[in-house]
Amino acid sequence: MDYKNTYNSFLQLVEEKLNTLVAEKEPKILYEPFHYLITGGGKRIRPVLTMIACGAINNKPEEAINCGVAIEVMHNFTLAHDDIMDRSPIRRGRDTVHVKWDDATAILTGDVMVGWGYKLLPTSTESKQSDKIYASYTRAIIDVCEGQAFDVEFNENTETNIDDYFKMIELKTSRLLECSVEMGAYVAGATDEEVKSLNLYAKYLGYAFQLQDDLLDLTADEAEFGKSIGQDIQEGKKTYMILYARENLLKDEHKDLMNKFYKNNGLPKEFVPQMKDLLLRTGAIKASQKLIDDYFKKAEDSLSPIKDSEYKNMLIWLLDSLNNRKK
Repeated sequence: MDYKNTYNSFLQLVEEKLNTLVAEKEPKILYEPFHYLITGGGKRIRPVLTMIACGAINNKPEEAINCGVAIEVMHNFTLAHDDIMDRSPIRRGRDTVHVKWDDATAILTGDVMVGWGYKLLPTSTESKQSDKIYASYTRAIIDVCEGQAFDVEFNENTETNIDDYFKMIELKTSRLLECSVEMGAYVAGATDEEVKSLNLYAKYLGYAFQLQDDLLDLTADEAEFGKSIGQDIQEGKKTYMILYARENLLKDEHKDLMNKFYKNNGLPKEFVPQMKDLLLRTGAIKASQKLIDDYFKKAEDSLSPIKDSEYKNMLIWLLDSLNNRKK
């Protein structure tokens, strides 16, 4: 199997489904921003992961396409609301929904997307695992909202620590990935042990993915990354690297810079090189890269209960691909 081509074929199926989901529906004030948001690009890792997880159990990944699209709709609903909360003007190189339209439209768009997500899930007559699929989806919505609330709270809390950080990313990042593989597994009729295995895979992938996002924000090549480096520092985000460095500060000059970061809830762009140097000298960047590698390895190891197949190998290939990403 050519994993990259297979991945791209799944991606194409997802894109086709998203492109036609609400096209030409009315009222336009509701469905134009919905269509605009879900066709605006993105990695689409979650819906493709749903299909691969299904394939790893029953070798029929296409059976999980609707669940995969449902998780992508959920993900985009959270983005519409997050952008309002963060007052973000740009998403994926385009105006955010609240900027292109207004806050009320963006809120309503996100709300209706929740309903469409559920509409895509299989009914009890379509799947014997319908109840479990609905429960997984519902839990993911609640958890991702709790994760966003913790994220907002942490930005105002000077006592946030590393344990708090992992609690937040487990809810905000890992949970959607866990839901992705759970639904794919349930569609395929997986055993409890297989579901647990895939769930751990997704949990550790989520940890690695978020840590990697934080690291790339500081160390990526700006041209490849596609956006300005050091946005997290400017916005005052308490990433793992910031929290690790704060716990390992030795020099007074570093303590002064970190105190300024916390006091002002971020620093201007011209301070980014100094903060990067601080994170290097305290070992925060090195510690973060080690954790990323460790979690990718844990994700791979968690697949041991899954029977060997091309789709199980594809899950491992996906880890390698993501661990080497540049953006």
